[in-house]
Amino acid sequence: MAKAEVGAAATAGVAVPPDTTSGHSNRTWTVTVPFGQSWVTIPREQLTTSDELLVWGAKGGRPLWPPVFVNLETRMKPEAPRLDPDVYFSEDDPLEATVQWTPPVWPPHKVLVCQFYYRRCQEMAWTLLEPELKSIPLTPIDIQDLELATGYEVSGHCRMEKEEELWGEWSPILSFQTLPSAPKDVWISGNLCGTQDGQKSLLLWKDPGHCVQVSYRVWFQVNGQELMPEETPCCSYSVPTQAEWAAVSAINATSWEPLTNLSLVCLGPGSAPHGVVVSSIAGSTELLVTWQQGSGEPQEHVVDWARDGDRLEDLNWVRLPPGNLSALLPGNFKEGVPYRITVTAVFSGGMYPAPSVWSFREELAPLAGPAPWRLQDAPPGTPAIAWGEVPRHQLRGHLTHYTLCTQSGTRPSVCMNVSGSTQNITLPNLPWGPCELWVMASTIAGQGPPGPSLRLHLPDNTLKLKILPGIFFLWGLFLIGYGVSLATSRRCPHLRHKVLPRWVWERVPDPANSNSTKPCMEEVPQAQPPKDLPIMEVEDIEPLPVTEPPQVSSQLDSGYEKHFLPTPEELDLLGLQAPGSGLNQPRAGRGVLI
Repeated sequence: MAKAEVGAAATAGVAVPPDTTSGHSNRTWTVTVPFGQSWVTIPREQLTTSDELLVWGAKGGRPLWPPVFVNLETRMKPEAPRLDPDVYFSEDDPLEATVQWTPPVWPPHKVLVCQFYYRRCQEMAWTLLEPELKSIPLTPIDIQDLELATGYEVSGHCRMEKEEELWGEWSPILSFQTLPSAPKDVWISGNLCGTQDGQKSLLLWKDPGHCVQVSYRVWFQVNGQELMPEETPCCSYSVPTQAEWAAVSAINATSWEPLTNLSLVCLGPGSAPHGVVVSSIAGSTELLVTWQQGSGEPQEHVVDWARDGDRLEDLNWVRLPPGNLSALLPGNFKEGVPYRITVTAVFSGGMYPAPSVWSFREELAPLAGPAPWRLQDAPPGTPAIAWGEVPRHQLRGHLTHYTLCTQSGTRPSVCMNVSGSTQNITLPNLPWGPCELWVMASTIAGQGPPGPSLRLHLPDNTLKLKILPGIFFLWGLFLIGYGVSLATSRRCPHLRHKVLPRWVWERVPDPANSNSTKPCMEEVPQAQPPKDLPIMEVEDIEPLPVTEPPQVSSQLDSGYEKHFLPTPEELDLLGLQAPGSGLNQPRAGRGVLI
């Protein structure tokens, strides 16, 4: 290949110098380079193996560079080598891999020097394998110090032995994975030791990556009996109730690879860490967790964390050696997002976690307010209000207090702060009429928007006090009238005789019940009877003439009594006698006066 200046109309000259051994004559070929092209290809048909060439470029008859000597016997760019897809691994530790390869087909019968590189799956940098390999004699590719359950990639290229700079094409990348192994890091997520009620527990282990496909086998021991192992894909398995320990291994793993086990026995609460504090770091997206060690000497501490609402499988954790009482959690913790952080002390015979802590990298104002509802009035007429909690992902911080606001009619709204631990309140002093009520939540970053409104209509309690006496009075009149109507009706004569006085229900009034016919008499005090009364004798005397009774005054001949006074005939029928008649008059005779 010859090169000319870019953008210049040039020609490339190829000359074959005189060679007495080969019998070739001095020949020259000229190849035109298109305008703007910086390279040119000379067809191989015009060349002969083992030719020695001089190559130069010219423009307008002037050379662009001195002639370059090229020996076609060695100036070759080999094709790519071919890698065998079957990879062989050693059976001892450390792990080694052997890859067979085939030299390029062209140029044939030449000694080639080849270089091979390898790298981890998904990594960018390649690592050169030493030493360089030759095609004659052919030796396999050996890759040492590999890790189990890891994906790798291999590729290589070759050159002529005497051409140190002219490398051939790269071979296609060969991908392979090493032998599977048990997971190195196993942990439990969920209801560990009953500290998170209502959740199941999952046994978790780290994913080796999508470059590796591994199947696992899980063992559990429950009540002293080992359960049959179960095969499962990566990377979780449900923990049975009352499990004492768990173990995980990889299917088709190496013989020297041990199981990974974890004791699930919950120790006493005294062994749990305490005083867990989570703080943010200025200018960083990480969180710093500190705690105090419980009783005993744990083998390690495990700090796990998860975002609010994440699945149990999405748990992250780090392990710390004994004596280390702080951890810097890696990751991009976001502002206003709640994270549940738990610190667990791990012993050889079990574990126990500290109570989980909800933390924020930076607190923000809430996004929503709580929804209120009305409870049963206590006492009647006094509204009782309750409200729910704001979801943690909408609260975006630690709750400091609530703000309760009411607005009655066209009056301005009135607000009051309520403790964050209170979720119900009684409002005794609300004015009667329509009322609107809402609640807001606050964090240290500020107050959130109002929640849904609750509309009330409160009755006027003073109106009842005003109407109540009138209602009682009307009810009393009604009862009295109803009783009188029953007493005077013909359907209840017995009630009329018992309830009403006799002069009311008599068809013919008795004059004895009237005071109009009785003479006005002065009340004379009675004389005290003497202690010893003498006995006296009396003589019979002539009876006094009967005098006529005095006539009734004319002023008595009017009114109710005049209309209903009985006639003498009615008196005779009743067997009565008018006053002043001779009936029951005293007769003459002897008597004794006591």
